[in-house]
Amino acid sequence: MLELLAAALSSFTSSREWEEYLRVQAKFHSYSSRNAILIASQFPEATKVAGYRRWKELNRQVVRGARAIRIVAPVIAGDGAVTGFRTACVFDISQTTGSPLPQPVALLAGDDPVGFCSALVACASKLNFVVEFGALPAGVNGVCSHAKTLIRIESRNSPLHQAKTLVHELAHACLHGESGIAVRTAEIEAESVAYVVCNHFGIDSASYSLGYISDWAGKGAGAAEAVLAVGERVQQAAAKIIAMLDLGGAELPASGNR
Repeated sequence: MLELLAAALSSFTSSREWEEYLRVQAKFHSYSSRNAILIASQFPEATKVAGYRRWKELNRQVVRGARAIRIVAPVIAGDGAVTGFRTACVFDISQTTGSPLPQPVALLAGDDPVGFCSALVACASKLNFVVEFGALPAGVNGVCSHAKTLIRIESRNSPLHQAKTLVHELAHACLHGESGIAVRTAEIEAESVAYVVCNHFGIDSASYSLGYISDWAGKGAGAAEAVLAVGERVQQAAAKIIAMLDLGGAELPASGNR
């Protein structure tokens, strides 16, 4: 199954859609910690920030009356040297309208197949985790806290995506209780587990999982290699979750390559 996932990732990250996504992402700056604090203090809900002209380049228009977020920008001389600093104005994507930005992932749509989510909640209980469903911050689908032995799931997503996310968070619960694991590795592992477990029960999560893993793993062969490098841990966690589901007595969809 991981070999199939690796092949799908290589194909996905060579697609025109992925190239367009990367082209647009390159237009957004990585802000310094000081500017990140300034942005958060003025607009806590900010997710994607750019200047007025940059939004125009992306075929989006800042809405009339939107309050600018003020940051500190360097003044650069002709020779490339920084000669000082100035105040610059940026806006969050929520303060703009226009063409949608390309997205590498699409949330799964549909119902929870035959109580899959309920069975996963029972799995969490066996791992001594409590699962809560509710509203999370924008863009956050799930959270796993080992300190609180708590998993939280965004309840406004479709039942099917809630189930997929719960598998992802269960993978974190199984694999990432100890510190020292890089966030990149943890996210690749967790979503790879979600892909494997969902596929085992006949659920196709590719429209979300491929883009999510690629966003963390990189492009082309690099993405495939990143998944295969953690293959043993992914297989072990997926097998553990599948075994708990199979032994839990829940009437789940039959496994198979559907």
